[in-house]
Amino acid sequence: MTDVQSKLLALTDEIIEICKKEKLNYIVSNLTAAYISDHKKFDADQCFFTMMMPLKDIIKLEKYVNKNLSRTRVIEYWKNNPDLHMLKFRYVDKTTLFFDGSSSERHKYNGICVNIMPTREFEPADDVRGIERFIQMQNYKQESYVLLAILLKILTRVTHYRKFKSLIMHFIKLENINYIHYGWLKRHKMTKQEMIDYVISENLKAKKPYTSARFLSEEELKKNENLKENCLAFMDNRSNVIKLPIDLYKNVKEVEFEGRKYNVYADEEKYYESMYGNGWYEKSRGEILGSDRSTVIYDTELPFEEYMDYIKNDEVSLFDIADSKYSYNTWMGKVHNPAVNKTWHTFMRARRSVDRIDIWYRLRNKREKIKSAYEAGDVSKLKKILKGYLNATEKYREEKIGFYIDDELFKCAELVWESENREGKTDKDGNELTYAQYIYSLVPDIYKTETPDEYFSKRGVIIDN
Repeated sequence: MTDVQSKLLALTDEIIEICKKEKLNYIVSNLTAAYISDHKKFDADQCFFTMMMPLKDIIKLEKYVNKNLSRTRVIEYWKNNPDLHMLKFRYVDKTTLFFDGSSSERHKYNGICVNIMPTREFEPADDVRGIERFIQMQNYKQESYVLLAILLKILTRVTHYRKFKSLIMHFIKLENINYIHYGWLKRHKMTKQEMIDYVISENLKAKKPYTSARFLSEEELKKNENLKENCLAFMDNRSNVIKLPIDLYKNVKEVEFEGRKYNVYADEEKYYESMYGNGWYEKSRGEILGSDRSTVIYDTELPFEEYMDYIKNDEVSLFDIADSKYSYNTWMGKVHNPAVNKTWHTFMRARRSVDRIDIWYRLRNKREKIKSAYEAGDVSKLKKILKGYLNATEKYREEKIGFYIDDELFKCAELVWESENREGKTDKDGNELTYAQYIYSLVPDIYKTETPDEYFSKRGVIIDN
């Protein structure tokens, strides 16, 4: 265990002890929950730890810290740092230094910290949600896009032409801009700090429960398609409202990690599917960055305020570094990555033609075996013979490219996919497609109408057996 990790776990000990003393709720959450569930201890230099708590409990935690631990601890959030990208809380050790130059977020309290994400049981008024989203756009330096976003959203509603809304979503960091016009109007009457105070206080006062149908059983939904039950909500850094089970802090299990026991939500699939959607298992096992990067400056014995004082006259401030990183991320996301992705997609479409001919050639003398296995329903044998074909199909599917040779091989592959219960997809019209139907929808018409055999025959090409 590194010195940073040792400090990090000491902070979790403090938080959990306060939670027990003050009767506050918590779970270890996000990527951290998956990590500690899969590992008994740190296996590298991971230096991030994330929890979830009810918003009202975090406010109580903050009051406790301010009253009893203010000399060595601070909770950083919108109240004392209105530049954070979202309403989240950082439990910071003031006696340490931790600065991550790869972060595009402005942190005022650059010590080792535990991130605490707030959940909410009650839904505030529309203007509160709109103001919170507006503040997020301000902190992403995108306030200039707000009025355009409002106008394009109105055009979408009037014309029902979704292209208008997709235009603005291409430029901004948020994925949910509902009610953001309230924020644009309020900023003419209120200061940013007043808007922050209003958002937090109104969330704490809210009385209307969040509801969702996603946690109900199929039997319950069949009885009443309009049935919903109370749930919790978490607003992520892109302003999506993620619905979580109402028993998030009650239906827990203990996980042992580095000699400690932590609460995580007991139903892993329900939690992570809510957080990450399809592919939840892989997404929840995403990389947790470590302190061994060249962009990280840390010292477990040096108070960050001393370091900040030492560099206060430098030409480039830590805020400048964060802003530069944000500009770089924006350029990568809007210019570099789209160009690379487009080039890669074009290359893969060309490469598909090569693989189509290669695999067709390798299977030419195995057609009788394939046909016999299909007629006998021998899926195991089909999988073995068609291994290259099946792997190519999946490889290109990940790039949204359909791989196809001819009807006969596709029919045999479909039998394999059905036996594996391969997950399908919903098309743009909302129709449920099987895995095979989705693959077929991606195939260009020329492949469907001309097999490799026909292609070579038309050109008088003789294939050497």
